[in-house]
Amino acid sequence: MTLRMARALGLVLLILAGAVAASGQTAPPTLGVLVNQVLALFPRADAEVIEVQGGTVTLSLGQRDGLVAGIELALYREGRELRHPRTGEVLGRTEQALGRLAVRQVFEAYSVGAVAPGTEVRPGDRARVSAGKIKLTLLPLVDGVKDGLAEAATYELIEALNRTGRFQIALGDAVGVWLGQQGIKRPDVLEGKGLAQVGERFKVERLLVVSFTRVEKKPYMDVRLFTFPGVNALLTTALFVPPSIKAAPKGDFSAAGRSRESQTPSSQRSLLARLLTGDLDAGTYSSGESSIPLREIAKFPFAVVALDVAVAPKDGVARVVVTDGEKVYLYKFVERVLEAEWTYRADSRGRVFSVQLADLDGDGVLEVVANRYNPNPAILMTSFVLATKGGKPAVLVEDIGEILLAVDADGAGIKKTLWIQPFSQQGFFKKGEVLRASIRNGKLVTEGRVRVPSAFRATGAAFANINGKDPRALAFVDEFNRLQITVDTEDLWRSSALVGGGGAKLEVLTQIERGGRSYLYASEPPPLAVDLDGDGVEEIVVPQNQLPGRLAVVYKGPAGYRFQTVNSGFEGTLTGLGALPGDGAPTLVMAVVRYQNLFNTVGDTQIIVTTGE
Repeated sequence: MTLRMARALGLVLLILAGAVAASGQTAPPTLGVLVNQVLALFPRADAEVIEVQGGTVTLSLGQRDGLVAGIELALYREGRELRHPRTGEVLGRTEQALGRLAVRQVFEAYSVGAVAPGTEVRPGDRARVSAGKIKLTLLPLVDGVKDGLAEAATYELIEALNRTGRFQIALGDAVGVWLGQQGIKRPDVLEGKGLAQVGERFKVERLLVVSFTRVEKKPYMDVRLFTFPGVNALLTTALFVPPSIKAAPKGDFSAAGRSRESQTPSSQRSLLARLLTGDLDAGTYSSGESSIPLREIAKFPFAVVALDVAVAPKDGVARVVVTDGEKVYLYKFVERVLEAEWTYRADSRGRVFSVQLADLDGDGVLEVVANRYNPNPAILMTSFVLATKGGKPAVLVEDIGEILLAVDADGAGIKKTLWIQPFSQQGFFKKGEVLRASIRNGKLVTEGRVRVPSAFRATGAAFANINGKDPRALAFVDEFNRLQITVDTEDLWRSSALVGGGGAKLEVLTQIERGGRSYLYASEPPPLAVDLDGDGVEEIVVPQNQLPGRLAVVYKGPAGYRFQTVNSGFEGTLTGLGALPGDGAPTLVMAVVRYQNLFNTVGDTQIIVTTGE
């Protein structure tokens, strides 16, 4: 768009705004129109292929179903039924991906589209815009607008898109850095220059470019939506930044919230900056150009259910604890090698579904806090705590009927406080009820209530100083697989995107008047609170097992909490993660499981660490 055209459009918008005001509608403009324009391009559609003539395909859906010309649909072919091996229940059908179809013409009851040459499609196949969340990468480009205002507008747009429930938003920081390195200017990006390489390099399916500039001395947003592999803009629109949007005041926030100009590419940049910009070298594990550099340090012939990492205060040696559900394994982490310290075989009264390292008695020696569960109503929770005595495991307390959580409540860098949450057959957790406890003479002694939100769950939870000051915030994965950040009972933030999903599945039997029924509770790997950039403010890292190899990094910027999805480069399910301090960036430690059966009970595990390279 030329400056003359932009000014003309700006004048039109001003005239329209004056007309609205004259009619008595004085509400300031919002981003609602833009969001609706984007939303209209992704209707919930699942069409049948009616006819195929060469590369032209006719579909059973049209205007009345919300289809518009220009959108792309995924083609697939249904196969055999999938049935539950025990109940015989039909779970769905297999699907074979065929390619993509671009809708060219839309009529009332049908539409016509084009497929790439060689695409094998026939009548009876199907084409859809997923009813699930649409992956959308948002790329802000700023020129002549204050960074704080642009960031505030960007995040209001993200929140508005998230509220539709249709999008999974990722910020295209890595894309912006790469375009700058290639010398591609903002006006050229709006015309699609360099975007063909972006789609292939960064595995981006849809790119929403928001260009911030000034028109008529006002901050202005020029918007383009590109879909790949094509580079034609599916949507072209523009608007003034609504006056209701204000730049966020400066305060305590992660250094990652600094403007991109202050994050100059350098081998000395923090791990956080490297994660968010994608300017990373391939490691010995991952070969992807934009992946986190990783290294395998151990491999187990079983599926690791849970993992934790900590440095023992007494000897300064890092330790790693893992469990396969039946045994608990403790290792020393020495020069990036795991050295076995002991193995504890739990009895057959249940399966261990979480393990944590903590110094509960303040002696500098780490204890292992383990949760164990059996669906038998006569057994249920039989959690326990292990200590190391004479180089061997020793039970400090066992047969605990509650769910245990070790927390670093004071920010000392080691978990020293033990929480318990009562078990309930209705929902697994007793909502809003948490007690602080200690171990005395082989018994668990409660010491008072802890204020937590009603949605709190004692698996998938950790403390963090993400706000940069006291009080410490509690981060946990809620029952809808959203990450919540709270202080006491006050909800500060909740993610729109799904997180977690890598924990053990636990069957719970409930009694009703005439028989019983069961449901599956999915435990969650605890979020990791870690200072990735050395500024004294912690970030939160949490798995996103809804997509292979995805992590989410949450940090506080000047416009509030920021959620960034990161492609780690590994393939598998992340069942646990921890971090160890280092001279530079911390070392992240992750358990990555490749399951070998449908029910995710059998598999092998790689223990992966980030490298300092």
